[in-house]
Amino acid sequence: MATKEFSRVELAKYNGDNGKPHYMAIGGVVYDITDAPKKGISTKELMELVFDRSADKEKLLAELPVVGKLAD
Repeated sequence: MATKEFSRVELAKYNGDNGKPHYMAIGGVVYDITDAPKKGISTKELMELVFDRSADKEKLLAELPVVGKLAD
């Protein structure tokens, strides 16, 4: 797993605006969701991951690149 640590403030900067990648933390792990739609992962599926309501959680997370972890 990547070792970069992101504070919540730093993570908020990676929102997909102005050519930046779009990152999201799930369970303390930071994933790059920029290309999620190209991989067939919908916004609905991403939200199900965030709220821990996904039946395919492990499968979906395995498709997303890990870029770091959320700092405590």
